[in-house]
Amino acid sequence: MTIKQRIIIAFLFVVSAILILFSLYVYYSYESYRENLMHDRLISRTEATKRFVKSLSRFKKEFFFPLSEQYEAVYDDKNRIVYTSDANHDYFPETSLLNQIRTEKKVYFTYKNTRLGYPKEGLGISYWQNGRMFVVIVTAYDLHGHNMSDTLRYSIIIGNLLALIIISLAGYFFSKRAMQPFDRLNAQLGEAAISDFGFRIKNFENEHNEASVLADAINQLLKKIQKLGENQKRFISYASHELRTPLTITKGVLQTSLAYDQSEDAQKNSIQEALTQVDRAIDLSNNLLYLTEVESISSPIFMHSINILELLMDTIDVINQKYPKQLLNFKIDDTFTESEQGELVNGMFHLLRSALTNVLDNACKYSNKKPIAVILSKESHFIKIEIKDQGIGISKEDIQNVFLPMMRGKNSTHIQGSGIGLTLVKKIIEIHKGEFDIQSEINQGTCVCILLPIV
Repeated sequence: MTIKQRIIIAFLFVVSAILILFSLYVYYSYESYRENLMHDRLISRTEATKRFVKSLSRFKKEFFFPLSEQYEAVYDDKNRIVYTSDANHDYFPETSLLNQIRTEKKVYFTYKNTRLGYPKEGLGISYWQNGRMFVVIVTAYDLHGHNMSDTLRYSIIIGNLLALIIISLAGYFFSKRAMQPFDRLNAQLGEAAISDFGFRIKNFENEHNEASVLADAINQLLKKIQKLGENQKRFISYASHELRTPLTITKGVLQTSLAYDQSEDAQKNSIQEALTQVDRAIDLSNNLLYLTEVESISSPIFMHSINILELLMDTIDVINQKYPKQLLNFKIDDTFTESEQGELVNGMFHLLRSALTNVLDNACKYSNKKPIAVILSKESHFIKIEIKDQGIGISKEDIQNVFLPMMRGKNSTHIQGSGIGLTLVKKIIEIHKGEFDIQSEINQGTCVCILLPIV
């Protein structure tokens, strides 16, 4: 269902409800007025009938204008008719009704009479005379009142139908006019090409309405999409180049070795260089695969409890094998050791190990072989891992971009790297509901802080 149709239906429903409620109020207000007026008339007739016995001339004077098909009857205390205005009347009261009138003094009632299709109304009152209790009953049709009710009811129905037609037309034109800016917006979006990242919505600069706000929001989103598209192009280009480079070098080294290396030592050196390039390609491929895996995870369901101390020790062992000459000072803070519970985190082991490996690998590459501190502690409901190096650092301009794929600091171009590591680390920590922060100064070192929630 379109927004136009929803506006029309909502507009029609609201106004119709108001009309119906108002019509019901008018109709039932009139019905209440008619009933009260009829009751007053019946009271005057019963009072006139009661005074009939005392003064016939006065009775005739007061009774000069009878109601439609009016019938009067007076009953004594033995339920015998003392007076009746019509021997061929259509109403015969039950003994229970007469007793009720004697008890309550005044009783209104109705009964069915099919001749006119309306209920006939009546009133009974009791009074004392000469030590005896008499009951006066008067029945009549409120013919004029019911005719007015029918006329009012038909007028309300026809009037509401006409009003609904007018409201529907007004709602249609109102919604059409109100949705014109969105129609123009939709028309422009329909003209956009899939590959045109520079497309922007126009013709809303001088308007100040919801459509212009939406157009601005879409343009902002298009700018982000354009940036992501450009990053993706750079990512694909850079990744293919980075993968091609070590493979090309490996091939060249092996070809050179086959053609020129005569001694065993020369062949070993060539093989070692080839292995280094293969390791580089493997690391890059692994990071790309991990990044693809992380980006495809919306709600991790394969998480389990992980001993963070064992994970960190395993990661440090891997780094020590890769950088045997690098000094790593591992410290466990008292806040961690004093905790009876708190060394378990909920996560995916291979992804967390990849994140810690990337951070420690960066620290080793950029630390100029200066000692690196690894501190494990507990902070509130989080496990805190700090990795501090004394390396080249990251400038303030670059630190905002180091989390983007293939983005590296300007002062790190002379050091081999892919620019994927920190992007991968940030995404891994985010899907584990943790926090990741970097503080750095040029030539003063970098401090990476990772917080992971405790199980």
